[in-house]
Formats: sequence, structure tokens, C-alpha cells
Amino acid sequence: MSPSMVGMSFLVLGIILLLGKWIRVITPNLQKLFIPSSLIGGFLALILGPQALGNLVEGLEYENTAFSILAGGIFPEDMLAIWASLPGLFINIIFATLFLGKKLPGIREIWNIAGPQVSFGQTVAWGQYVFGILVTVLILTPYFGINPIAGALIEIGFEGGHGTAAGVWLLLLQRPDSLKVQTCQSAWLL
Repeated sequence: MSPSMVGMSFLVLGIILLLGKWIRVITPNLQKLFIPSSLIGGFLALILGPQALGNLVEGLEYENTAFSILAGGIFPEDMLAIWASLPGLFINIIFATLFLGKKLPGIREIWNIAGPQVSFGQTVAWGQYVFGILVTVLILTPYFGINPIAGALIEIGFEGGHGTAAGVWLLLLQRPDSLKVQTCQSAWLL
């Protein structure tokens, strides 16, 4: 990947975010629902990428026409490869900047403010682990041959979020049965 392609990838991402902002500004219902511009831009990129436009063009079988150029969406493969590597990096930026410029309160004040949320979060997280592992071990593994590690995917996708799932993705790819895990991960994240 050339430096110019990396720069172009970030430029196109910026344009997509600006288009998402513009769509949000001219659509009052999206503002009332508090839909962020980044989510709107993400849907726009999804529609124009290989997952939607590319599959549509391939499904219509425009092999020898001008539409065949759009078989992979409007974004080049190199750009998609650069974008695929970003979530794992950007989650580090989010967590690294959480407390920049903020004075940290004392332990007692932290616990008084955050204690209920910590308790709730732990209950939800452990509940997701227990539910996911029980369903996987009792149903998915015996009947569908899914690896038991898939039991942790609910917690990774919901409690951890998309950034955590992207970070764990490389770990799951190293497993010999990664195809089953990938399929299961996609199902949990959807």
C-alpha cells in the first residue's frame, strides 16, 4: 500500500463523514432520533461498497458492460484493506484519550458515582458470558459442531463493542477452525 493510497483512504473517509453530516443536517428525523453522522456515513459507505452495490451488480450479472466496474463497489480493494486495519488501531486512541485534561477524583467519590454502573456492567458482562457459553456448549457444539470458544462472542460483540470485536478478530483467525468462528462472530454481531 502506497502512502498516497493511505492518504486517499483517509480523504475518502472524511468525505463520507461530511456526507453523513450533510444528510443528518437536511433530515430532521435523523436529528430527532440522535443518529450520529458517523453512523449515517457508515451506512452510506456500506451501500456504496462491495457488500451492497458490489453484490447487487454481481447478482445482476453485468459482466461485459460498464456496470462490471462496480462489481466490487466504488472503493478500490487497497482502500478497503486500509479501512479494515483501522478499527483495531482507533480503539486504542479512544481509550488513551478518555481522561485527558480531567482531574481525577478520589477513590470514594469514584465509587459513589460509578459503583452502581460497575455492578450493573459486571452483571451484564458475566451474564453474557454465561448465556453465550451455555448456549454454545449445550446446543451449538453438540448439534452444529461450533467450537466452544464461540461462547465468548456475545460478550465481545455487545459488552466490548465493534472495536473489541475487531481487535479479537486477528486472534480468532489464527485458530485452525477460524471459518466456523468467523461465521459465528458475524451472526452474533448482526
